Amino acid sequence: MAIPEPKIDYLFNRDIAPDAHNTPRAIQNAQQLQRLGLWDTPEDRELVREHFQQVVQAHNSLLERFTKTFIDKTGRVGQADIEVRESLLSGPSGKFAKVKSSWEVLPNGTRRFVSAEIYGGGA
Repeated sequence: MAIPEPKIDYLFNRDIAPDAHNTPRAIQNAQQLQRLGLWDTPEDRELVREHFQQVVQAHNSLLERFTKTFIDKTGRVGQADIEVRESLLSGPSGKFAKVKSSWEVLPNGTRRFVSAEIYGGGA
């Protein structure tokens, strides 16, 4: 399972297309990562990527699973099988944050990282 680099960019608030939804969430995620002592470096990006790879393999991290109906850019109606997973991310600061991550379950059973929201104490 690969996590595309733009998804990691989003978590670190890097190269985000500004809008009412993405901007506040990307800022929140980056602040929480910084609170944990995780910065936008290749090493910390890899640590975050490894965390998500472990989360998707942990059966006890599954919070919910549902089918999402959407309209794609061409106007077609589609459906996606979505899992929401919960985990605890620790960082070099010794602090922890709760992470809710969403994954699309593909027809072959693999997971595709969709998004994440990182929660914790003050930034």
